[in-house]
Amino acid sequence: MDPLSGGRVRLRFYGEGRLPVNYREGLQAALYLALPQHLGKRLHDEGLVAGRRPMKFFVFSRLQGLAYLREEKAFLAQGEVVLYFASALAEVLGGLARGVWDRGGLEVHGVFLRLLGLDLEPLPKEAGALVVEALAPITAYRTQGGRTVYYNPLNREFPLLLEANLNRKATALGLAAGGLSLRPLGFHPRQRRLERYKGTWVEGWMGRYRLEGPSHLLRLALLSGLGAKNSQGFGFVREVGG
Repeated sequence: MDPLSGGRVRLRFYGEGRLPVNYREGLQAALYLALPQHLGKRLHDEGLVAGRRPMKFFVFSRLQGLAYLREEKAFLAQGEVVLYFASALAEVLGGLARGVWDRGGLEVHGVFLRLLGLDLEPLPKEAGALVVEALAPITAYRTQGGRTVYYNPLNREFPLLLEANLNRKATALGLAAGGLSLRPLGFHPRQRRLERYKGTWVEGWMGRYRLEGPSHLLRLALLSGLGAKNSQGFGFVREVGG
């Protein structure tokens, strides 16, 4: 069986209402609920590959189409909203798609996002280079002496950590490890995002990046995310060119 048997879906919703700035917690919970109960529980509790760093092999974007209400520090859904979801494993992708379809949408922090359409997105053909855009912040960090140190895309640690993370995922799936070259395109400090997740501040980076490496690693980056905390909604990237 192909270890990269999964894929990517584009989910279109209609919603009206306000979401908190840290809505990703509610969105993640809604995605777990949409999965078959046994799979959602396994993913939540232990991941699909157990170990010191359990791996869940799915990633999702921010909700596209929300308006930010600066004075209220909230997001407004008023019309069509788009969510991208990807997984390296067909079981996870299929379970999520069926669950959202059966429910007719997702409920996030009391706002029901009614499903308008669900499309399986084609992935790029085999290539050694891709330009990708982050649709959720990419986060790279080390824990040193009990302190978490985050890195930005101009720091040499940033691509090294992304490469190491991707190779751990590849090894867990029985794929060959390899080198990953990453170059930010049009880097700007405004691409930094500081977001709160379950009481902890997480630093991540938006923007566009050129990736070079073995085609199976680039495909894995699209299906499982770049960097850390992918199943929490960090590191979703989508190709914009080659």
